[in-house]
Amino acid sequence: MVALCAGLAGHAFGTGYFGPDDYLSRWKNLAETPEFYWELEVKRMAGDYHPPEKLALVPRTRSGDDGRVDTAPMTKATADADAADFKAAIQGGQIKPPDAQAAQKQHADARSFVEAADEKTAGPLTAEFDSEFADYERGAFAFRQGKDHWDEARKAWLALLDRPAAERHYRTVWAAFMLGKLAIDTGDPEAAAWFEKTRQFAAQGFADSLGMAADSYGWEGRADWKQGHPEKAAPMYLTQLALGDVSAVVSLKALIPDRDSLDGMLNYGDAGVELYPGKNGDGSTPPTDEQKKAAEPKLIEKLKVMAADPLLRKLETVHVLATESGLADSMGSPGPVRSQRWLRVLAEVKPGKVEEAEYLGWMAYTMGNYKEAERWLDLSAGETPVANWLRARLELRAGKTAEAAASMEKAWAGIRDKNGYTGWNKPLEGDEQELYLVPAEDEGLSMQEWMNGDVGAVRLMRSDFVQSMDTFLKGGLWEDAAYVAERVLTTDELKAYVDKMPPAAAKPSDQHAAQTAGFSPDATDGGGRDTTASMRCLLGRRLVREDRSPEADAYMPAAYGKLLDNYAGALKDGADAGQPKAKRAAAWSTAAWMARHDGMELMGTEVAPDGFDSDGAFENPDVAKARLSGVAAADADEGTPATPLAFRAEKPEAARLKKNVIRPDIRFHYRIIAAALAVRAAALMEDNTEELADALNTAGLWVKDRDEKLGNQYYQIIEKRCAKTKIGKDVIAKHWFVDETGPWCAALDAASQALHKELGIQNPG
Repeated sequence: MVALCAGLAGHAFGTGYFGPDDYLSRWKNLAETPEFYWELEVKRMAGDYHPPEKLALVPRTRSGDDGRVDTAPMTKATADADAADFKAAIQGGQIKPPDAQAAQKQHADARSFVEAADEKTAGPLTAEFDSEFADYERGAFAFRQGKDHWDEARKAWLALLDRPAAERHYRTVWAAFMLGKLAIDTGDPEAAAWFEKTRQFAAQGFADSLGMAADSYGWEGRADWKQGHPEKAAPMYLTQLALGDVSAVVSLKALIPDRDSLDGMLNYGDAGVELYPGKNGDGSTPPTDEQKKAAEPKLIEKLKVMAADPLLRKLETVHVLATESGLADSMGSPGPVRSQRWLRVLAEVKPGKVEEAEYLGWMAYTMGNYKEAERWLDLSAGETPVANWLRARLELRAGKTAEAAASMEKAWAGIRDKNGYTGWNKPLEGDEQELYLVPAEDEGLSMQEWMNGDVGAVRLMRSDFVQSMDTFLKGGLWEDAAYVAERVLTTDELKAYVDKMPPAAAKPSDQHAAQTAGFSPDATDGGGRDTTASMRCLLGRRLVREDRSPEADAYMPAAYGKLLDNYAGALKDGADAGQPKAKRAAAWSTAAWMARHDGMELMGTEVAPDGFDSDGAFENPDVAKARLSGVAAADADEGTPATPLAFRAEKPEAARLKKNVIRPDIRFHYRIIAAALAVRAAALMEDNTEELADALNTAGLWVKDRDEKLGNQYYQIIEKRCAKTKIGKDVIAKHWFVDETGPWCAALDAASQALHKELGIQNPG
């Protein structure tokens, strides 16, 4: 069975999983700490930095299957900048070789020789006209030759910097930058100073054709980190990030002493070796529990250093929160271990003023310590989006729903736009930058989705049903919007809402057209779903379920509107007692076949019980049942027990759930309807005919996995009326239904195929 409306696909996960993507069915969401993300938080923190430089990094791309960075673009950019600088130096008179053309060729040859050099390359470097460029190339050549030649490299670059300022306009910045990199490699504590000089030289007007001044922040941060000065490295990395270099998102993690291994890297090498002596530090041999226990005292000392510095304290807080918030515990985490330890360290260090205390409040909330969360909130500025969000949650727990709604609205205003929350407005280009993006985990929700879910849920609790659905819908939480649309709103409320929606991106005439229709930015939920088309289809199917088929026509894709007309006509003819039995039986049979094979598209529920959102591929959680009972059912497949809901449906919602029921409330409920129609047809057929036996056996096959009691009734009819037929004998011999078809199925299938072809509907179910 194929999707009917444009953009109906749910969230497509990187693991290949395709299923419901929602908020309410996660049961604990409104009680748990929402998902915080390291990337978002450090980008937010980077907003405090305003460097004057402009980022000019060559986009990093990865080549081959090994994921290594392709250095060719960077090599080319360096060569191009070098050639352009040399040419400009000649034209501007900074260097005056006797033969300009020959000098350019000599320099190009020297540059090529340097680019090809490695530790096995023997000297000397090809000769060229004496200038700052020749000094720089001598240093670069020696650097590439390896450690044994690094002193030669240093001397060459220092000699360049000893030239009068007028003679080193083009390579002063380059030399200072490379002296910094060389100092990092040799463990020289002056490394950071060289990167600072790089920026100073650029500010003084020396040429910076490769953007090394901007690039120097990250390298200075690395130098500080390598020298054991995380308090100095942190502002450098955040400045690097403020420039738009998102590789700093990962570099900042190197400052977190209690971070876990990531992508095969145990604490990014050096820290892993330091904390766990004897380990490779590459993640190939993670530490044992005994080693972790032995390293705890040293780790605590490192955390105290973090707690004593305002910036490091903020970084540690948001990193812990990012790893233990949301649904992290469902991924096998032992719980808020880091949160407990970090709050304990803070209590011991007793820092004076604690910036962004609301984040520590969320940490306490994660641990279920709500009084402590309230204390941290009182210590905060109090009006940030995160503070208002925490306040709303605490008010909700205290039963102050109106106050919680107001606080939630304030929080929503600041978090609704991710870029608005972080202040991040830099473009994201290139594979290297994409490597460091941290989207919501497959099993979790983004911060925006969680906020939208909270707002929608609170509005649901306050009986603002239309607003609740609108919030879920516009917040990208389609399954939650569908739940409210199908089970909470009245049909007329839903119809009034849908009629006011913007036009659909395209009006599909059939399934294929629906799948290939373009998307309208004004009518989508941000994830590619055309919400107008989806809501119209949902409403149309609800109208069919409620015997309002004439109204449903206008909301169906054109071809299915015509199919619905055929279905409604068959129902009408079958119920017409004035018609001959044979004609009525044929009409009931046609209706039965259509209900079974086109039932999902004509009357299926978007979420539970049918799951139109995944074409029935996945069974949706029964949100209505859980919200009525206050308990989410156990899930044997997931190994989760029955879960009490923190906030069950309020009386107005519960009353509507009891009224807006699905009949029968069973997965693929239209199959039960189809079988009942087939039995109506059978009641008008002659006994002991293959057609009758085929109809009853097929009806039994449709219901046997859904309603065994109903299946038994159909089996008894076969025993009574079809004992002399082939199919009947086979059924009786097996004492259950058989996988056989006869003339009834053959005729209906042929007619169905012809009708689908006529209407242009592909791949009927």
